Amino acid sequence: MRGDDELHFVVDTVNVEASDAETIDEDFFDWDAEAEADAAALGETIDEERFAEARDCLQGGKPLFLVQRSHQHSASIPAALNHINAAHGASLNLGVVAPIPRMRPSGASGIPTFFRNTAVAPVQIADPECFARMDSYGTVLAEQREKPFAGPSTSTKWPYFNRALPSGWAADWVADIIQTQREQGATVLLTPGLWMDSADRAGSLKTLRDCVSWARDETRDYENLAVNLTIPYTWLTTERLRDSLFAELLDMDEDVFYVRVRWPLLAQPYGQLASADILDGYVELSSVCEENDKFLILPNTALTGWVALAWGANGFSTGIGSGERAFADTKVIKIKRTTPRPAATNRTFRRSLLHVVDVDTDSRLSALPGQSACDCDFCRAQTPGLWDKAKAGAHYLVKVAEAVAEASDHARGTRAGVRTLARSARDFRDSASAVVPLNGANDPKHLDLWLDRLK
Repeated sequence: MRGDDELHFVVDTVNVEASDAETIDEDFFDWDAEAEADAAALGETIDEERFAEARDCLQGGKPLFLVQRSHQHSASIPAALNHINAAHGASLNLGVVAPIPRMRPSGASGIPTFFRNTAVAPVQIADPECFARMDSYGTVLAEQREKPFAGPSTSTKWPYFNRALPSGWAADWVADIIQTQREQGATVLLTPGLWMDSADRAGSLKTLRDCVSWARDETRDYENLAVNLTIPYTWLTTERLRDSLFAELLDMDEDVFYVRVRWPLLAQPYGQLASADILDGYVELSSVCEENDKFLILPNTALTGWVALAWGANGFSTGIGSGERAFADTKVIKIKRTTPRPAATNRTFRRSLLHVVDVDTDSRLSALPGQSACDCDFCRAQTPGLWDKAKAGAHYLVKVAEAVAEASDHARGTRAGVRTLARSARDFRDSASAVVPLNGANDPKHLDLWLDRLK
C-alpha cells in the first residue's frame, strides 16, 4: 500500500548630476581606487590569517574534533563549541562542517552565518557533497530515502551541484566548486568528493586524481586543500581495492585526506559501527596514513572516529543527528496512517559507557555506586518531565570532546588513552549489566571489537 495510506520515516548612493560630476576633482576618484585596493589587500590579509590558523590545526600534535552542522537543533552547536573550547582547547583543535547543498548561501540559516557563529573553530569546512549528485551516488541515496539526499529547496541554489556535465567531470566545474567554498568562508577547501564506485576501480581512481589536480590548480598558495573521498566500505575490506586506494593516496603530493566511508545499515540509529572487517580496514588506513605523514580526517564516524585516533587518524567529525554521526545505508519504515505513530524514544550519551542509551536506563545507571547523573551545563538545563533533544545533542558533543581530550592528554599517548577509556567502559558495562540489563539498543557491542584492536 502506498501514497495517502502510509507515513514514511527515515531511520537539511547619492545621485550626482552629470554637470556636477564633471567638476569633481579626479584626485577623489584616485583616492577611492586606492581605498578599494587597500580594503581588498586587508581582506586578503585577514583571509591568509584565517587559513594560517586552520593550517596550524592540520599539523598534528592535537586531535581535530569536527562538528557537522545538523538540520535540526543546530542552534545549540555554538554554545557547545564555546564550552568545549573553554574546557579542552589546550588538548584538541576545533572545526565545523557545513553541508553546502543542504544549506543556504545567505540568511539566518546560511553557511556564512553558521561560520560566524562558530568562529571559535579555526577549521571551517563547506563540504560540496558531490557524491549526492544524481549522476554520482545520488540515485541510490534517493532510493533508500525515497527523496533526494539534498532537497531542491537548498540544492537548487548551488549551480555546481545541478550543473549538467554531459562530457564528464571538468576542470572548470571543479574551479566553480573551489570558488563556492571560498565565497562561503571555508578555511579548508575540499575536492569534489564524488562517489568512488568499487565496480570501476581504475575509473574511480582516475576521476579522483583528475579532480585533485584541477582543484590544486585553483587553490591559492596560502589556502588549505584536503583530498575529499567518498567510498563504499568495500574499498577498506577488499584487499585489491584497499591496496589500490592506499597506493593512490601515498602517490599524491597532498597531505590532508578527508575520507567518508559508506557503512552498511546500522542495527540501531545511534549505535556504533560493529563490523570487524570494516574496523580492520580503518585500522590499516589510519596506520598507513600515520606512517607516511598524511593527515587523516574521518567525517561522519562518531566514536568510531574517536577510537581511530588510537590507530593513527588525526581527526573525525560527529554531530547531533544520527545522519551526522554515521554515513550509513538507511531504510524507509512504512506504517499505515491508521496505526498510531510510535512514541519517540528519548536517548542520551552515557560517558562512562561510551554509548547512547535510553533515558530510563541512563537514570538507573546513574543510581549505581560510583555513578551519578551528568552535571554538564546542558543536562542541568533540562526541564524535569520534558526532554530537550537540542540540549541532549549538545551534551553528547561536550562529552565526546571530553573523551577526545582525555585520551589526548594521557601520559603514555593517545593510543593508551583510548584503550584506558574503552577498557573502563567495558568493565562498567560488565559490572552494571547484572543490575541494569543492557539489551538491544542499550548494548555497547562495539567495546569488545575496539579492545581487540587496541592491544
